[in-house]
Amino acid sequence: MTKSDFNKRSKILTKKMARDFKKSIKHSIFDEIFTLYIFRPIAFIFLKMFYKIPITPNQISLLSILVGIVAGVFFSFGTYFWFVIGGVCFGIATVLDCLDGMIARLKNMGTYIGRIIDGISDYIASVAIHIGFALGIVNNPQLNFPINPWILMALAAVFNIMHSIMVDYYKSEFMYYALGKGFSREEEKQRFREELKKMKNQKLKLLDKIIVYTYLGYTHLQTSSSVITKNKYDRETYYKKNRVLIQFWFLIGPNMHIVLMMIAAFLYRPMIYFYYVIGFGNLLMVVLWIIQVRLNKKLLLNKE
Repeated sequence: MTKSDFNKRSKILTKKMARDFKKSIKHSIFDEIFTLYIFRPIAFIFLKMFYKIPITPNQISLLSILVGIVAGVFFSFGTYFWFVIGGVCFGIATVLDCLDGMIARLKNMGTYIGRIIDGISDYIASVAIHIGFALGIVNNPQLNFPINPWILMALAAVFNIMHSIMVDYYKSEFMYYALGKGFSREEEKQRFREELKKMKNQKLKLLDKIIVYTYLGYTHLQTSSSVITKNKYDRETYYKKNRVLIQFWFLIGPNMHIVLMMIAAFLYRPMIYFYYVIGFGNLLMVVLWIIQVRLNKKLLLNKE
């Protein structure tokens, strides 16, 4: 093979890899910076390695849960070494969490239930990791916390969920109103209600029914906690006015929390995580919510 042929084949392979990577993600604007440039590229390497293996996205979601639980166990030992190992495992769990959706999109294996399982896996792993993180602080008196670690962790967990709900909601609204993709939260709730009706007479799908009921409760919490309505916006205007704001929302997104906990673990400074989530994160959430509400009201008035 000549050097020229090698270069041509390399370019073709590079272009194909770029196309596959683009196809495996929703849209670059919906990924937090650490997800887009760190977690997803690593996940894509695994995707290409195991693409032909008959493994389903749901199986990868379950593996992500398992690795997340293991990370929580490692955190609970409390020493610097185990905090670092726990942080690494948390990163692996996050890569797997990216991988399940990427495989589903690339292989066209996405399902309603799969989407919900992906979300539930995040919460299960997060609970295990938060508990393990708190246990690790308690088990190492040298960390010398001024406040009860369980109180701090309980607050961080609650605010973590609040941040995730808000970010997920406005991300979905941006996808719908700015890009014309997917459905609004109200429309999505209706679609899942219809899916649930179809499943009512299927006795063997009890677990699926429970999962759908859980998801409907989650989306109801999102829509009831926001002032976004069914009103329609001008797509181009909505995109221009919100494309920067959505990036600021990602500063309190789930993967930003993950990165902050990993940094706190690697530096053996757990308070970094609490300062960010309980302090800066909440302040930013309130400011962004006020800006978002005013902006969307203004967009509606201008349209009228």
